[in-house]
Amino acid sequence: MNREILVCIDFSNASVTALRLAVDIANKVNADIKMIWVESIEKDRQDAENILTELCSSFKKAIKSGNISYTITKGKRVHSTLVKFINQEKPYLVLLGTNGNSGFDERFAGANTFKTINDSDVPVLCLRENFNFNKPLENIILPIDSTEETRQKVPWVVDFARMFPGSTIRILGLLSYKNNQPLKEVVRRYVESAEEYLKKRNLTFTSVIRDSDNVTLTTLEYAKEVNADMVVIMTEQEKTLSNMFFLGPYAQQMINLSPYPVLTISPRQTNGYNM
Repeated sequence: MNREILVCIDFSNASVTALRLAVDIANKVNADIKMIWVESIEKDRQDAENILTELCSSFKKAIKSGNISYTITKGKRVHSTLVKFINQEKPYLVLLGTNGNSGFDERFAGANTFKTINDSDVPVLCLRENFNFNKPLENIILPIDSTEETRQKVPWVVDFARMFPGSTIRILGLLSYKNNQPLKEVVRRYVESAEEYLKKRNLTFTSVIRDSDNVTLTTLEYAKEVNADMVVIMTEQEKTLSNMFFLGPYAQQMINLSPYPVLTISPRQTNGYNM
């Protein structure tokens, strides 16, 4: 059975960048690609269909074995329309493009963006329009905190590491200031169990543990140190007071601030990693 990768299209440069990466991933996992556009008054439907048809024709040449298609849907709210489609179709992966330092394009801005990510039953990969296709995916950041769900993202990290041979998984244990000693020991145990999981699969990895007042900023600081190519997080991650009052929830902070592609995994997904 062919997998399907869903790309949210709004005709911005960022969404075309997401489509380009979708082709790369599709070729590695033998997946089909489907573009989705939520109909709006800002763009004529026929014009949209013409562009989508042109994108299919252009990108088909780059796809080795899968197919590329599009669908147009409509609804009162972008978020609920996308989520309904995603959760019915259940694609392998959803890709969303972002614009520069300002975050998502206005069509996907604010609550729409984060509700789509949080309510999706499948992983969502967000990347900026200036994504560097010339640099291989070499460093994947795997943050580990004290929450029970934190390790559910490990299989997806493994999938991407196998898609891109030569990549290194960078385990980052996060000790927030609110952790008491028993919780800090939980983080260390989770890091060790993730290490064992990766060892059994003969994957290259490193591990560090950092104290943190804000897990988002600590993760991004470390990502910069190792020249990261992707950060993999849960939609429900540990929250500190500094996170909540100054920058907002963890996933929202990461999407807004990260210059790197961010893969978000929901604890609701059935292929969760449990140890």
